Amino acid sequence: MNPIYADAIVFDGLNICNWSRDIFEEWRKGGITGVSCTCGIWENFRDSMHNIVQWRRWFEENADLILPARTTADIRRAKAEGRTAVVLSWQNTAGIEDRIDFLQIFNELGVRIMQLTYNTQNYSGAGYTELADSGLTGFGREVVDEMARVGIVCDLSHVGPRTTADTIAYAKKPPCFSHVLPQGMRDVPRNKPDEMIRELGRRGGMIGLSQFGPFMKRGNESTIADYVEALDYVIDLAGEDHVGIGSDASQGHARPSTFMEWCNHDKGYARELTPFGHDKVVKPLGALAERARLADAMQAAGWSERRMRKVLGENWLAYLRAIWGA
Repeated sequence: MNPIYADAIVFDGLNICNWSRDIFEEWRKGGITGVSCTCGIWENFRDSMHNIVQWRRWFEENADLILPARTTADIRRAKAEGRTAVVLSWQNTAGIEDRIDFLQIFNELGVRIMQLTYNTQNYSGAGYTELADSGLTGFGREVVDEMARVGIVCDLSHVGPRTTADTIAYAKKPPCFSHVLPQGMRDVPRNKPDEMIRELGRRGGMIGLSQFGPFMKRGNESTIADYVEALDYVIDLAGEDHVGIGSDASQGHARPSTFMEWCNHDKGYARELTPFGHDKVVKPLGALAERARLADAMQAAGWSERRMRKVLGENWLAYLRAIWGA
């Protein structure tokens, strides 16, 4: 394993894998220190609680491999102990339904990152596939304020352009893009405009770079070198302190599969929002167990050790500490 990588904090801003001990073992083999793990998309309050209960079982049954992370100290402890720290995260705020006070409850249960909307409209704003982007709603402002108060990261990755811009301008603590790519390299609606990435960096936010092949510059032909090129591109926009990994790894889920179709339909069952429940998607970072190859590609691109360590994980930890306060 690359010696810089082996010694570094390695944090991945989003995985949506088919959770199992096999995945947790892959993280260990891949030297991954911490991961933000999707544990909610379309679920209501009750089903969101079921997901947290399941994660508690996994923490108990796989304590030799994983630990729950509520602070950045937990992530550093995982590194020292040879385990992987798991940050529970949502890709929607559907789980709070219409109750702002549920945010603190879920925060106390360990959900420390929440995406404001997922692809379509909810009480707070619009997702990027919505027919008309409402912008950040009045309720959404209260949600963003409460997230800032209790220390939940506000993620805007799948959020519509107007709602995204409104939230960046309004938020008292800077939001993040946990798993995105820049429109300047490939002009598709899911990618974020370069100026929006630049503005988020100016405000102290964080940008995690996705490896979603269809949205990369060379599509599904993209390689790990292309991923490093995208990192360099976004660093030029947002600054070296505001860029990290947000791989959107979905290991263990087939395309097509019931789960992927559920992700890519409105509310999990209504109209199809994207074809990626069944279309081919290449993710050039490869298997989680092979993640150390990324450090080799960074070195091949002429990166300094300092830049490598920042982008591999230290930037994420600095940002999380600023939002969580610990």
